[in-house]
Amino acid sequence: MVVTIDGPAGCGKSTVAKQLARALGLTYLDTGATYRTLAYVATLQHVSLTDEAQLAELAWQLPLALEMTEDGGLRVLLNGRDISKEIRTEAVTEAAAVVSQYAAVRAAMVARQRKLAAEHGVVVEGRDTGSVVFPQALFKFFLTASPSVRAKRRQAELRKMYGSASPLKFVQEQLEYRDGRDIERKVGPLVKPVDAVEIDTTRKSVPGVVQAMLKAIRQRAA
Repeated sequence: MVVTIDGPAGCGKSTVAKQLARALGLTYLDTGATYRTLAYVATLQHVSLTDEAQLAELAWQLPLALEMTEDGGLRVLLNGRDISKEIRTEAVTEAAAVVSQYAAVRAAMVARQRKLAAEHGVVVEGRDTGSVVFPQALFKFFLTASPSVRAKRRQAELRKMYGSASPLKFVQEQLEYRDGRDIERKVGPLVKPVDAVEIDTTRKSVPGVVQAMLKAIRQRAA
């Protein structure tokens, strides 16, 4: 079973995906973590972020493993070392946005993501999971939220991880910039799959969104 959840940053995809995976007894898969790991390793190894061929080769060879945590989260391992926190910095976020634009890189990562899904049923979240990575998935969702709410959520996430965060206005500007870049990129752009259920999370609690998803899944399964 594959459930896809797409949408822009700050709409609640990660939190919802983790809880939905626990409710369904599936594995949680964050596709963005795979690109972040590649960007992180490329930076450590001084691989140019403009060298598509070398980045793609690195993507195929990446010693990456993803593990579920007891609370339903995701642990990202590189050669067995937990790098979950290191790949969430703003610098890695920006680098990941660059490397994820390349067709050869995405081909490698999509293959890895599909392999993970074949080994375990997954609830997968990202930007193109329903449109590109798993276009045949029966259960697809697209989450949205107002720009101001998304910025507040992102700021809170950063503050929780690092103890501080940029001013709200700057965070919102960064999100809007990422939205434009994700929507306009040629390979795997951020789009709403035609068969996805759209849910506006602006005024919904996480449990409320999860329940709406479970209801939609039950109806589709029937």
